[in-house]
Amino acid sequence: MIAIRSDLWWPHAVRYRSAHGQAAWCQAWFRYSNRRRQRGQAAVYGLFVIVGSVVALFFLFNTGQLSGEKTKLVNTSDAVAYSAGVMNARTLNYEAYANRAMLANTVAIAQLVSLSSWVAYVETMADNGSGVNWMKYIAYYPSYLVAETAGSYLGYLNEEYGEYSILEGLAVASDKIIRTRLMTAQQVAYAGLIPARLTVMEAVAQANYRNDGSIAVDPISLGGDDITGFVSRYADDERIRFAEAARTAANKDSFVPKRSWGMPALFPDGCAYLFDWLSRRGGTELIGFDEWKALDTLSEWRWKTDKYGDCFITEYPIGYGSRAAADEPAADTDFRRYDYARIVNPLASMLALGSSSSSAWDYSGLPNFYDLSESTLESEDPRLRFAVRLRRAVDQTRSSEGRSDIRNSGSGTRIGESLNNFQAAPAGGDEFVAVSASEVFFERSDSNVYGASLGKPKEIGSLFNPYWQVRLVSADDEARLAQGLQGAVLP
Repeated sequence: MIAIRSDLWWPHAVRYRSAHGQAAWCQAWFRYSNRRRQRGQAAVYGLFVIVGSVVALFFLFNTGQLSGEKTKLVNTSDAVAYSAGVMNARTLNYEAYANRAMLANTVAIAQLVSLSSWVAYVETMADNGSGVNWMKYIAYYPSYLVAETAGSYLGYLNEEYGEYSILEGLAVASDKIIRTRLMTAQQVAYAGLIPARLTVMEAVAQANYRNDGSIAVDPISLGGDDITGFVSRYADDERIRFAEAARTAANKDSFVPKRSWGMPALFPDGCAYLFDWLSRRGGTELIGFDEWKALDTLSEWRWKTDKYGDCFITEYPIGYGSRAAADEPAADTDFRRYDYARIVNPLASMLALGSSSSSAWDYSGLPNFYDLSESTLESEDPRLRFAVRLRRAVDQTRSSEGRSDIRNSGSGTRIGESLNNFQAAPAGGDEFVAVSASEVFFERSDSNVYGASLGKPKEIGSLFNPYWQVRLVSADDEARLAQGLQGAVLP
């Protein structure tokens, strides 16, 4: 068989016809005509391939865009939840630092009251010490000489200069710092947390979607109390925890709680075989919630004989002083205070409380403060949980039904109707939603134990310790709530 090129059929056909005759030429013509009738049948198949390829490409485009949207939405949701948790943790830590600052200022007032009472005591000892036979107390005699010399110089600390004495001025200034700055700062931090947190959440979300459409941010709650139930403000008779902390902190200074000792004489003086002794009693107490009071006494207890030769004991006051800091001093009826000074040295105590040094300084008392709520304090591991829901409208995405330049050809054509089947279909409504949660927890170290080698117990979270941290946690429950809010039905 001779092959004939279709594009050059005519010359060849003429030559072939001349060479082989009419019959052979007709047969070649039939073959060529039959071939022409078969041209173009593959175009139908190609059309289906092209349509399928467009649908597949369209589907892949939407899938890729929506996968990117999902990743970005989830990452943004985590960033917003973590940022909100950081705000919560920083607020708790700030409240704790403020409590510590107020506690330090309160302890300073207790120390100043103690120092003022002690200065008054040294002054009177310098005046009255000359009536003591110090040879009986030769070991203490150098201390008396120091007091005798320094008494007149120390007195200026309690002398009035303008409105206040030096020590009182320091105490009043410290109290003013608590009242006008620290307490106000605590209130502002607590009241401003929720609006500031919303601002930060919105800023983080918008920063992640800058020039990429809009995003909505909503806090989501399962019925928890958020910061308003986690933290409470304590005032008036509710300041028990601060009072306990103030006493404990002030008593760390051994000069504050107890200033007592005793010393027997080296030899009898008034009665044979009976030794005189020096009795030093004093200390500083927090009375109620609004008064610090200090008392210092030093008495010599002397044995004497009456006209019948019988021995009896008498008190000779050597040094005494007292100071209170309170707007309205309370009734001081507990004789156990000041290390039983009013029982052990009653005359010296009476002189101290009746002297000018017993006048009270201006002091507004223990501050109102913020701490964990009573219900939260009952927990051994208090945690503050916060969840957020981010909503992204479908028309804001970069998919074909959103802001992308690639779109379907419209529902008016069959191809357009077919492409509609490959659009994104949010589970409920016309928004995509991501939910994340953060948790603020208390941890000082990896083991959350302070002084474990000393046998001290595990620290429990409170707003007197600034060791609050934040982490992201699972938000399964909040996600189910978000599904219900969106009207989604998912397995």
